[in-house]
Amino acid sequence: MFEKTNNIYQEWINNKSLDLELKEILNNYNDEELSAAFGIKLEFGTAGIRGVLGAGPGRFNIYTIKLVTISYAKLLQSKYPNDLARGVVIGHDNRHNSKKFAQIAAEILTSFGIKAYLFKNNEMKPTPVVSFATKALNAIGGIVITASHNPAIYNGYKIYDEFGCQLIDDDTKIIANYMEEINDILDWTYKTDNDLLETVDEKIIIQYKDMIANLQFYKNQPRDDFSLIYSAVNGTGTEFTPPLLRDFGYKVIEVEEHSFEDETFKNVGNPNPEFDKAWEIPMQYGQKHKDASIMIIQDPDADRIGCAINHNGEWVRIDGNQTGPLLIEWKLSQLKLANKMPKNPAMYSSFVTSDLGDRIASETYGVKVIKTLTGFKWMGSEILKEPARNLNFVFAYEESYGYVIDSSTRDKDGIQAATMLVEAAWYYKKQGKTLIDVLNELFEKYGYYYTYTENLNFKPEEIKSKVEPIMKKLRKEGFDSLGGLELKFAEDYIDGLFNMPGQNLMKFYFSEGSWIAIRPSGTEPKVKIYFVVVATDEEEAKTKCESLKNSLKDFLEI
Repeated sequence: MFEKTNNIYQEWINNKSLDLELKEILNNYNDEELSAAFGIKLEFGTAGIRGVLGAGPGRFNIYTIKLVTISYAKLLQSKYPNDLARGVVIGHDNRHNSKKFAQIAAEILTSFGIKAYLFKNNEMKPTPVVSFATKALNAIGGIVITASHNPAIYNGYKIYDEFGCQLIDDDTKIIANYMEEINDILDWTYKTDNDLLETVDEKIIIQYKDMIANLQFYKNQPRDDFSLIYSAVNGTGTEFTPPLLRDFGYKVIEVEEHSFEDETFKNVGNPNPEFDKAWEIPMQYGQKHKDASIMIIQDPDADRIGCAINHNGEWVRIDGNQTGPLLIEWKLSQLKLANKMPKNPAMYSSFVTSDLGDRIASETYGVKVIKTLTGFKWMGSEILKEPARNLNFVFAYEESYGYVIDSSTRDKDGIQAATMLVEAAWYYKKQGKTLIDVLNELFEKYGYYYTYTENLNFKPEEIKSKVEPIMKKLRKEGFDSLGGLELKFAEDYIDGLFNMPGQNLMKFYFSEGSWIAIRPSGTEPKVKIYFVVVATDEEEAKTKCESLKNSLKDFLEI
């Protein structure tokens, strides 16, 4: 049971300047909520800091914003003492308090003598637009207030470097150390320097839209015979994706219930396109609009994209391990057809992403594949090394619905992905095929790849008691076979592999080509288990996967 004699709790409850909204939340907490709010501290994960909104150091609130921004400002002062006027670009999504948090972050930066860019009227903007603007404005960094695809009770803080890449661990550890040194955050005040507050020039938005338009291979051909269904899950994509696709000539049917800004996501439930809830209303539109060929769902900050295909009158959802290979095949085949494939092309994918995309890129198109840890911060840092390696970017993706097609954005870009995926669907439709037909052709060529991700969800305070024992058992005991498949070898990434830093990840390869990977999430209290099964057809693959799942659960006693 949580003891209210806890020193940190006493500091919060007795603080005279405590935000009134947080004071009320604090007074209404039960013992379990108090334990969660004061038993942990929010920390950097795969993509910045995220947490449940509320009071206390274990919850995301105005003091989290202050703590991180002060510490980020100190990092910038040490790294760029003569370049603070280049500024930091700040954007936010539609979540509760996001706009206020972005304003506060901007004001705090100016109090440290750092120019801060906000978008016009501090309106919400997609995450990839912030990444693009950071690089385009030659800023020294960027911030997005977002919890990406998490439920409505979450918010978060994502940080970019001067190239529009998410900060890697070397820098976030420095920020975390600065955060530890601050003991008076509840009483900390600042003085805004309004002369250092600036609005992002509209020409940056135009440049971003031009980049999106230029992703098309057939942009001058008519598209009026092609329609699609689009959902922004009440997030940031509405301003960009539907108008752009209409400009390109497509008929876009917007899911009206998802087309306005709503911090509660009441019409969506869970705004993650990986989960069924986000698809409920869009699928109703699919039944009404039988002539639509493809359905696109973006997450709230529009960095991820989910997709369903109208195949033989049935809507078929495809996951990240299927969408990625389709985009790879489309882009690389069209580059080759137009004789525009760059010299020494390079593609990036994570260690937990299926091999299918890697094989298409390397075996058919001669593209060098570079594998990285989970998170686009690692892909971004590898892309930066291309000049020294004499490599040229063509694609980057990971299985969790994130893709980069043009590296002018260095984070996942659901607007890029939507544009290219819709054009591919339009092109193949003219040939009498759907994207499912194309996917089946890829399976015929490379083998049937079936993927499944199991999420073992826990409470934040259960990480040490339930998550850590799972990884410990895998390392200490291991297994020689699983689900009737013989283990070929295992990889432990804890101390770093393949020129990557260490990560709490284990990967098990089986003799017939299938593999599983297991890692605790870097942003949420859960363990993610990735199954990649290779077979001759779907039925065989599903049977093998089910056997692997059951055997692994027996082994882990979960």
